[in-house]
Amino acid sequence: MRWIPDALFIVPLLHSGAGSSQDAQEAKPASRPTITLRQAGSADLVGSDERAIQAALGRLQSGGTLVLGPGRYVVRQPIYLPVDLVLRGEEGAVLALPAPVLSAQPAAAGGRELSLASPGEFLAPTRIQIAPPVGTEFFADGETRSLELQQLERVEGTRLGLVEPFPFEIPAGSRVSYANKLLLTAKEGRVTIENLGFDGGRLAEIPLQGHWQRCAIWAASPFGYEEQRKSPPGRDVIVRHCRFSNWYGRAIALYNMTDCVVEGCVAEHVADEAIDLDHFCERVHVVGNDVQDATWGIVLNDASRSLIEYNRISGCDIGIYNWWFEKTPRQRINEENVIRHNVIRGPRQAAIHVGPTCERNLIELNYYEGEIVVAEPTNTVRDNTRL
Repeated sequence: MRWIPDALFIVPLLHSGAGSSQDAQEAKPASRPTITLRQAGSADLVGSDERAIQAALGRLQSGGTLVLGPGRYVVRQPIYLPVDLVLRGEEGAVLALPAPVLSAQPAAAGGRELSLASPGEFLAPTRIQIAPPVGTEFFADGETRSLELQQLERVEGTRLGLVEPFPFEIPAGSRVSYANKLLLTAKEGRVTIENLGFDGGRLAEIPLQGHWQRCAIWAASPFGYEEQRKSPPGRDVIVRHCRFSNWYGRAIALYNMTDCVVEGCVAEHVADEAIDLDHFCERVHVVGNDVQDATWGIVLNDASRSLIEYNRISGCDIGIYNWWFEKTPRQRINEENVIRHNVIRGPRQAAIHVGPTCERNLIELNYYEGEIVVAEPTNTVRDNTRL
């Protein structure tokens, strides 16, 4: 195997034009408070799930810093982050989506109780998703792929009581889970998330819907395909030194965001896109991340003028994928991205794929196994090294 010089992985300081995390920290007024949340001991608040985190954030609606102490914080409902927030974990702090559980017995139509094969981590009055057994596309009505937002009334060991009756029989082996995203930013963005672990609860033997469900971080400003942006883009979302493991959906998804940074993170065992710069993202710096075993490692889907550098990507269908979504107008999107100094190993389809209508991008100085596929001649591909 070819030697790769260590100098390749000396990640440069973030330049100010890419939404520097240092600049964002210096911009935070000193008057904004810092609140600590721990699972035990001395802290401003004590708790171990999203209710405690949301209570702490309620004190930071004008911005500030929330520090999470060590431990596993179970997140059964989305956490909404205010602007001008720093969310920081101490060593060992993990936000976790509970793993799915299978039902043990059939539940009759009109019933309101489910028997589970194991207790899981369910809690009333949260809302769950119920999907048919593994390998089955629909419930008995032949149309319904999942029952969404089913509210729990009570939890008694392996028995769940629901508020609404079942519209049809729920067969034994049905998949019972939480489908929520963990962290959602305000449309304005302006948040730093750092030094946290994120566990998505994914079990290989129980496949579930991902993509827009079961995601760790979701930062979006409103947009529409025909109208493009429906509001000014959000900005200055910084995610750094976080670890994302076992996700059905995306680890990080950005929509209509600009001047953001994803830096020094690890994403592993992701059944979707690990780091996704989606519709109308611009000037996002994705630097020094390690992606292992994802469907697509780093994605630019209608994203432009972004810098993807010094990342290690292994065991993905496509390592780095720049592509155009056919419903999106083509004005000034998917262009002027720079993809450089990345190392991509073991791709199942392509190391780097730059698709049709993606133009004037630069792909240089990458080390890769597999192939680099570039559809348009206006892109520049130079000085890449096959391993």
